[in-house]
Amino acid sequence: MIPLLCEWHEFHAPTAKAIGTVPLKSLVICCHVLLECFAVLTRLPAPYRIPPRQAERLLAANFSDSVQICGVLERDAWASLARVAERQTGGGKVYDAVVAHATAQAGASALLTWNVKDFLVVAPHGLEIRTP
Repeated sequence: MIPLLCEWHEFHAPTAKAIGTVPLKSLVICCHVLLECFAVLTRLPAPYRIPPRQAERLLAANFSDSVQICGVLERDAWASLARVAERQTGGGKVYDAVVAHATAQAGASALLTWNVKDFLVVAPHGLEIRTP
């Protein structure tokens, strides 16, 4: 989401191009990702950091009426823990796993990320992981 929203980001152009080919109503954003985007936008180093109110408005203007926000449910948390444990993976990979699982549960067929390698390890079967 950061590359999509921030023109200064090195991946802004390819991300905007890829997202521009997809109807926004068909996009699913995991709630955890939305919150993490807000956290990153408001803690970036100067001059990229934006104030919290501005970050909230930026996210709302771009996504509140146009995309589906999926939540992380208890089943997503347990399924994600099981997935990382069975693959002998720990640490922050659990967040990738829960995002992938919740996204798949919401009906998404693909997860777009610039961290394909990290998500491939933990994605549920049938969820395509690819760059924008």
